[in-house]
Amino acid sequence: MIESIKNQLWDVLKEKKVSLVMIYTKNGNILWHEGRKIKGKSIAEGTGFSKTFIRKTLNADKEKSKAGAIKEKNVLVNISYGDLPKSAIDLHIKSLLIFPINENFFLYIDSGTKEFFSDIDFEVFNVLGKLLGENIRRISKSETGTGGITGSSEAISRIKDLVIKFSVEDDSVLLLGETGVGKTHIAELIHHYSGRKGKFVTADTTTINENLFESEVFGHKKGSFTGADADKKGLIDEAKEGTLFFDEIAEVPVSFQAKLLRLIENKKYRVVGETCEKKADVRIVAATNKDLPGAIERKEFRPDLYFRLNVLEIKIPPLRQRKKDIKTLIMEKRKYLKGKKIGEGFWEVMLNYGWPGNLRELFTVLKRAGILWDSPITGKKIREIIDENMSGEAAIKSNHEIERIRVELKAGISFWDVIKKPFLQRDLNRSEVKRIIAESLLECGGKYADTLPYFNIDRSEYKRFMKFLHKNKLQ
Repeated sequence: MIESIKNQLWDVLKEKKVSLVMIYTKNGNILWHEGRKIKGKSIAEGTGFSKTFIRKTLNADKEKSKAGAIKEKNVLVNISYGDLPKSAIDLHIKSLLIFPINENFFLYIDSGTKEFFSDIDFEVFNVLGKLLGENIRRISKSETGTGGITGSSEAISRIKDLVIKFSVEDDSVLLLGETGVGKTHIAELIHHYSGRKGKFVTADTTTINENLFESEVFGHKKGSFTGADADKKGLIDEAKEGTLFFDEIAEVPVSFQAKLLRLIENKKYRVVGETCEKKADVRIVAATNKDLPGAIERKEFRPDLYFRLNVLEIKIPPLRQRKKDIKTLIMEKRKYLKGKKIGEGFWEVMLNYGWPGNLRELFTVLKRAGILWDSPITGKKIREIIDENMSGEAAIKSNHEIERIRVELKAGISFWDVIKKPFLQRDLNRSEVKRIIAESLLECGGKYADTLPYFNIDRSEYKRFMKFLHKNKLQ
């Protein structure tokens, strides 16, 4: 696993008095480094390492030439003090090795006080480099069983590259995308390929009471607050040496966001009821289907937390934007059809439908087709399932949502909080809002001005109310 190999590699490097170890791509991007401080994210803009021979490795295929003194076919550069350029000598580099990990990645190693690398050093580095390369190869070549990363579209190829890159890194990762695109699967893959020893633990922010958020994440001591009848282990402890995944990070209360930021930046937290801080060995991965910049404007999300999470970001496109992958996904999950044959019109419906529920909806339709229909599964049968699924589930969800809004309006919550806010966040659609407004007009005599008390809006805000309705075509 990448994390354990990285640790082994650096342990060996420290013993061998190595100054810098670095992995870079054939495109010249720096993937990971440990040791002497360097600057920059790419070979071209970076400093703190010897560029001369790195450039030769990047141009080796074009030049059809050796990139240095070749020790054997699986090392590109093996240079000692006398043959190093002045720029390397100025950095106090005395020996330099560059291995090809695979066709896309290179392992760079330079020494500090060590005059040259021995044959034993060389073999140790070579073996660890091969192990690292094999793990990277497994990620990039994975086509099945990965739920959400399957496919060969340009978008999915980019996501695979980012999963490789971010698995090697230690910073937090932010996953963005609509509901059902596979954000949780991507988070699990990053954890899996990182090789972290601990578990993958999910914090489902939508189900955690705001007042108990700190206790749920950090844990609490017995007697620290009313109802704390025993010590509670927090999610951060459950994920020790592993990954803590915040599913729907936008739902984290503003009151807790500063403490989460401190956890990410300093790796420190305090159990509720304790006076001393604890050190956290955990990686944070977060996901959302919400517009975080919009939440920042509404002061619902801290900008410093967003920028800290946004260092490593993966945007996962909806299924309708990568239709090239739909057939691959269906063939991967063909077991859901329970051996039924694919019939006339099946592919036309599958490839032309918009899949608003993304992977989750696609797999649900396949499962229902396998259970409900006999062979062959035609396009007409799939269309019936889609129509029934959309009308049934959407209607139930819509009715529940509208009933919830009615209750909150009666409780005195304003239109701006219970309707405008979720509408702008796309949690309420236009037809649902128009339905609520139509009901209010019917109940209040047909005039918009008379609906203001119904919506808990002050009369001074009438123009603002009408402007919002007109701008969003809700009248």
